[in-house]
Amino acid sequence: MVRTFSWLLIFGALLLSACSARDAETDIPVLPTTSPAASSTSTSTDSVPVPISNIRIVDPDENPIAGARIGDHGLTDVDGRLAMETPMGGIAIKADGYVPRHVSDWHPDDRQIVLRPIVVQGSVLTPAGDALVGVTVTLGDSEILSDVSGRFEFIAATVGTIRAVTPGWSSAEVEWLGRESWVSIELEPLVVRALHVSGWAVGDDEHWQRLLDLAAATEINSLVVDLKDESGLVFYASTVALAGQVEAIRPAYRLEDVVKASADAGLYLIGRIVTFQDPITARAAPELAVWNTGTGAPYRTNGQYFLDPTDADARQYALDLAVDSCEAGFDEIQFDYVRFPDGFGKSAVFDQGSGAELRPVIIRDFLAEASALLNPAGCAVAADIFGFITSTTGDGGIGQHLEDLASVVDVLSPMLYPSHYSEGWFGFEVPNDHPGPVVGRALDDGIERLDSTAVFRPWIQDFYYNAAQVRAEIEAAEARGLGWMLWNALSRFTEGALLPAD
Repeated sequence: MVRTFSWLLIFGALLLSACSARDAETDIPVLPTTSPAASSTSTSTDSVPVPISNIRIVDPDENPIAGARIGDHGLTDVDGRLAMETPMGGIAIKADGYVPRHVSDWHPDDRQIVLRPIVVQGSVLTPAGDALVGVTVTLGDSEILSDVSGRFEFIAATVGTIRAVTPGWSSAEVEWLGRESWVSIELEPLVVRALHVSGWAVGDDEHWQRLLDLAAATEINSLVVDLKDESGLVFYASTVALAGQVEAIRPAYRLEDVVKASADAGLYLIGRIVTFQDPITARAAPELAVWNTGTGAPYRTNGQYFLDPTDADARQYALDLAVDSCEAGFDEIQFDYVRFPDGFGKSAVFDQGSGAELRPVIIRDFLAEASALLNPAGCAVAADIFGFITSTTGDGGIGQHLEDLASVVDVLSPMLYPSHYSEGWFGFEVPNDHPGPVVGRALDDGIERLDSTAVFRPWIQDFYYNAAQVRAEIEAAEARGLGWMLWNALSRFTEGALLPAD
């Protein structure tokens, strides 16, 4: 009996020893099996490490979240993974732009945890509450464009400054502290008060300096510099092939010098390109010109030669020059003579025709192409239009339909020169004798028709007028909250009409 009991003790000891050796050779820890009553004095299960490999942190679309912090164990890699050991009691997970999460019911078989992104939405609006489309909105390293409703959305948003920028408008910023889910940003249009600067004036050091001094001493905050003028000349050393082929280049200045001087003076810089009126190119490359079947030569009307607005190469010439100056640092590109020739007869031939339905489409599509090309590069796009276009419902026979153009450009600039209005306009026997009222009435006609966010900024007359008459035109624009540009072909201005600098 004693021998039997002894053998049982020896067998039990051997069995216990074998089980302990087997457990020691595995990776699975032996969990305590104490009773609840004894647990208060034994080791807690939360302190027992459970080996877990390759935890992966992802967003709701299962994209990896790099740099997520998992408790004190470290940061996830570019694949959202981290090899670690974690306590069975749970883990805290944080990542920039995501709602923090504490996983208390972690199971060793789990391998992937989803974090919900922080989202902030908003809109970019004009002071009148109209949506601004295509505005560049930034938050940290993220950059998006506002949509057709002016809306934007940042996913995985981090606290910081939301900034809205678009050509032709003042920028605006909002500090976002992470609490609001919707942010509205209001942009004000730039109020431009500009001088026209001919290419030759820029090239004349004394004249150029006088204009810079005039701007510094007065309310002038912008310059409109001729890149290519009515003569067809290009005033800088352009690399555009066609400009060289037709011998249009007459370097009077360097683009970079004009940009630097304007920036140093704090001036907004507009580059003016005379688009389709071009006697040099029309005669040197007649295949690009409006053609006269009667004479067998480029069509000449009112002493002017026009490139064919329906010709793809003629349009590209202006676009290439625009890219030159935009890349050099100009803020805005203004297309002048962006139209069909006025008063052309039946002998004028265009590649695609010149019917009433086609003309506005051709001009609108050209400017739309310019905006698509230049806006992403940071330049506003402006179009000069005849003054009477603000008061007529058609295209004036030249392809300039107000509503169509306003839908594709940033700025519309009617040339409101009272001397160009004939007897009877706006009820005046001699419109030239009433500069302020003529400008005001023309602006009111155009403003009433505009249903877009295009900025209205008129050219006004600074020739054959005294200071009081020029000031009357300026005040008509200012009374309507608009900027203005003074036109003088020789870039000689009536300083007495301008207010002193603030």
